[in-house]
Amino acid sequence: MKNQKDKAVIEHWLRLYNRLIDASFAVIDWPDSDSSKKNIDAMCRDRDGHTLAIEHTLIEPFEGEKADADRFLKTLASLENHPSLLQRGYMFLVSQPVGSIPNGIEWRDIPQELLRHLRSILPTLPEGVADLVVRGEKWELPLRISKMRLLPQDPGKFLTGRGGPGDPGPGLIIRALGKKIPKLSAADADKRVLLLEKDAVAGTIENQFEQIPEDHEIRKLMAGIDEIWSANTAGLERENVIFTNLVMPRFDRATICSLNVQTGEFWRVPTELVG
Repeated sequence: MKNQKDKAVIEHWLRLYNRLIDASFAVIDWPDSDSSKKNIDAMCRDRDGHTLAIEHTLIEPFEGEKADADRFLKTLASLENHPSLLQRGYMFLVSQPVGSIPNGIEWRDIPQELLRHLRSILPTLPEGVADLVVRGEKWELPLRISKMRLLPQDPGKFLTGRGGPGDPGPGLIIRALGKKIPKLSAADADKRVLLLEKDAVAGTIENQFEQIPEDHEIRKLMAGIDEIWSANTAGLERENVIFTNLVMPRFDRATICSLNVQTGEFWRVPTELVG
């Protein structure tokens, strides 16, 4: 049976999905409340009577993620969308490696030092990806910075993340798919959607999914469902923002979008920037 947090994630994602495709789906039942049966998590219906079955699961990126996340949130992540780091018309995606904040240093000293360096570095970077190292008195932090053009009037974005601790491979996602797809396939609905939640800022569901071998049995199971979507909730608690994009039948950059669940502000990749 789903807990209230999982139900909230499904409802937030459904609001975002509706905004993206201009739909009107709403949850009409939580079938998995009956723990005696293997039911889907949510059944939804739109104003025209079309039904949508949703099965949700959380994908963990790696062992020890929570401890590393605590350090990350107190350092680089604390600078997300800092006014001094925004550049009109551009989005910066800045990541640090997992495990890069060592023991024995004052974490609170790191954000100000990062801010001082990045404030002068970011405007000089060309579009694309750059690697650099920021050094403090007793620490150094390698960063990967991706710079992407937005619309000229966009105030800019400075987003943060972590690079995974090596490649976790497809094992985690294969186990999740093997457990969830059979009961979703059996649901009586017009569309069947598997929702893969990622509540950590490290790793990507898309990368794990792409590594599933083409001849793997799990890909045959996918024929029984219609779509797989990611739900990135790493910023939901702190920023009230949820991100999503289509993963299957194929990754679609045009579906990358977000919703502030408190204010209702919707954002998506501009169509003219979709290659």
